[in-house]
Amino acid sequence: MSKGPLITRSELRRQKEKAGIRNELDVPVREKNTMKLQKQYDRKDEKIKNFYRKEAKKQKELTKTRSGESRKSRELNSFLVGAIIVVALLIGVVLLATFFL
Repeated sequence: MSKGPLITRSELRRQKEKAGIRNELDVPVREKNTMKLQKQYDRKDEKIKNFYRKEAKKQKELTKTRSGESRKSRELNSFLVGAIIVVALLIGVVLLATFFL
């Protein structure tokens, strides 16, 4: 059992005052540290932004779409089928011409 408090209110008050004085003296130091940290953060952030900006320039925008490519494929397919039919008819005409003339 304790006969008295370990620390008195007046002692606590003195310690708080000392801590307050220390804190007031530490304010400029803390501000300098935060400014240094902020500058370092800004530099790193700028490097990251530059890196991703360069990466974005390397990647070209997509101009092809799945539906556009399938449309082109259908158009080419219909053209080639028409060309095959025309060539087959011409071969047929040439064969008929060689047999009957």
